[in-house]
Amino acid sequence: MLLHAYDTTLKMDRKRLIDLTPADLLENEVWEYCMADNIEYVSASDKTELNEGNNITYIVATDFIFNNRSKHVGFCSPQDTGGLEAIQPVVLSKKGQVEFYRENDWSGEEKIKTLSKLNLLWDDVFPVTYKARIKSGREFTQGTLLDFNEEKLPRFTL
Repeated sequence: MLLHAYDTTLKMDRKRLIDLTPADLLENEVWEYCMADNIEYVSASDKTELNEGNNITYIVATDFIFNNRSKHVGFCSPQDTGGLEAIQPVVLSKKGQVEFYRENDWSGEEKIKTLSKLNLLWDDVFPVTYKARIKSGREFTQGTLLDFNEEKLPRFTL
């Protein structure tokens, strides 16, 4: 019975990653990430800074500035800053999540479909700068995206 209550609590406290909203990120800037039954979930965390060497994956609120100077909120996973595939920046839009990285190359049609979620053209979006709102390993993760799956080397600030 106790195990069942624990499982129910876990399910109530988590939400699907795809359902995460800008309001969620404003309320809680750090979310614990997990995958179950091939579905990505997040749970709000009370962390205010991430430490290195943690076995838990987190996503954190991240600010994005597009080439047209418009500002957007989203998230990234800054614990392992080995590259874009580890950071995986995502903007939250009214039409859904806009990913800037995926394992496979982007086709021209996929890029156009993704940009349509923002109601913007490529030149309006790129280059995109981003900066995590929470420090990871005493630094803020930030960088510049030049295109889908392409970035300048990330920089870090204290």
